[in-house]
Amino acid sequence: MRELLLPKFNNNDEGCVLVGWTVDDGSAVSADAVVAEVETAKALEELVADADGILHRLVDAGAHCAFGRPVGLLFDSRRERDDYLAAAVVTTAPEGEGEDHDGGPDPILSDAARTLAQDHGVRTEQLRTLGKRVVKASDVQRLIDQGLMDRGTASVAAGESAASADAVVVSLSPRQRAVAAVVSEAHRTIPAAFAAITVDLTAFRATRGRAPYGLVELLVKAIAARHADFPLFFATSGADHTLTLASAANVGVTVDVGTGLFIPVLKDAARRPIGDLTDDLMDFRVSALRQNFREDAFADEAITLSLHNDPDIILAAPIVHPGRTCVVTLCAERSEVALTEDGKPFARPVTTVAATYDHRYLNGRDAVGFLTAVKQDLETADAIARLAG
Repeated sequence: MRELLLPKFNNNDEGCVLVGWTVDDGSAVSADAVVAEVETAKALEELVADADGILHRLVDAGAHCAFGRPVGLLFDSRRERDDYLAAAVVTTAPEGEGEDHDGGPDPILSDAARTLAQDHGVRTEQLRTLGKRVVKASDVQRLIDQGLMDRGTASVAAGESAASADAVVVSLSPRQRAVAAVVSEAHRTIPAAFAAITVDLTAFRATRGRAPYGLVELLVKAIAARHADFPLFFATSGADHTLTLASAANVGVTVDVGTGLFIPVLKDAARRPIGDLTDDLMDFRVSALRQNFREDAFADEAITLSLHNDPDIILAAPIVHPGRTCVVTLCAERSEVALTEDGKPFARPVTTVAATYDHRYLNGRDAVGFLTAVKQDLETADAIARLAG
């Protein structure tokens, strides 16, 4: 018998949702066959069997599963699977459990269900209330969720909630739970600092009539062009205050078209033509709409560009994702009144470019130097031509 383990698809999530099985329970599968589809916070992935065998499912479709935990078993034969089901017992029950009670015999737990019950302190008498002879991890998860809801209802009744007792309780989606875990970890572990700079877009505006690219692509090129000068901004943080420098300027760009936030990566952005980046960004938006990203679209990110360029957004400070040292922000374009050398007012197009950074590795002087270099590349016609060339 082999465990069908859920691999760690990315470093930002602790787990994923098993969307559905593609193979019936008890069916024969071959090595490298797709047996299930799972959804991380970023993408839809395929779970592949690593050996031939008879599949025994341990979790139901829709269950949230932790990386590294088994979601199924692969048996050498159907007889072996039948023997396993017949012999399965609750091996971790306290003294007195495992016998007949008024509520009936103790249920049989799958390995994943037993581990989940142990982790959350679910007792055998609670498992008996399910009325099932064989309990899966998804059944235990429902008990856990119900326990959280019951405690929330009790808090309402005790006056601990501002809402009335008949208030509607809404559970977070699995994707939002994953986002919540990343945000919580970022705020807990990363001492973030923030700096912002105004960028004059007059020179960029002058190129718009003849340039088939946008400000986002140009900013990606300006960021990537500073990889050699500011390598720590593109580094991956590790243990004991160490950093691993990136070999290429891979820039992750946030994409949100109403189906969730994704951060696909523009690979080697410093060396690639700006037209290729334009094409990739369009492909990213289509994939976001269809929600059919592959996990390799998010691989090898070195620095993040967070787009907050909706109208009237003048400043934004997103989180620094665990493992990254810096996230750059692009805000909305706006008009600003300035003065000529002889004191006459005029309007100019500007935007705000900002950096949120891990203060353990990057200092304010570094951030200002990085932003100033990016600003200079976006404000002069020669630099823009060089980036776009």
